[in-house]
Amino acid sequence: MHLKKIFFLVLILLFSEQKVLAYAEIRAENNAFRHNNKGLIYLKENYYFGAIKEFQIAIDLMPEAQGSAVYYINLGMTYEKIGYTELALPCYEKALSLHPLYFDYYRRVAECYKKLGIVDKKLEEYKNKTFNPLNRIMIGLLYVQRGDRAIGVTLLDDFCNDEKELIVTSGVREYIERVVKGKL
Repeated sequence: MHLKKIFFLVLILLFSEQKVLAYAEIRAENNAFRHNNKGLIYLKENYYFGAIKEFQIAIDLMPEAQGSAVYYINLGMTYEKIGYTELALPCYEKALSLHPLYFDYYRRVAECYKKLGIVDKKLEEYKNKTFNPLNRIMIGLLYVQRGDRAIGVTLLDDFCNDEKELIVTSGVREYIERVVKGKL
């Protein structure tokens, strides 16, 4: 009987010590990453409601971080997949604002404008925003989306010549090659 009491005391001490040594800090980045991955799994399984919820949780954990641009893109792609392009657009635009040096985000926004039929309206808006040199990328893409490929490619090529050192320039060059080869 005395041995049982000692055994239980030792067990209680061991279990209580583990809780004391536990890592109590919650890291939003890790949780957001996990929710994003869970959303991707749901997306593969065509469980769109679950994917949307998981991506939204990931975004809510880190709404203004540059890394959250991926979560916004995933949410936008999910909306597009189920036919809600108008809900995808704000997600793509937010991703672009968080990470403006990643070319694919520009392309997604321009394609979304085309699907919504607002290319001409957005082209005029971007033409009036000349203070940001990166807007030249969107202007070129919008011309391509509108069907004016020659003008769009020329503007994008001018951007590449003027901004050789930017990270986004390599993506613009690859896009130009695909347009010229007719692969888009």
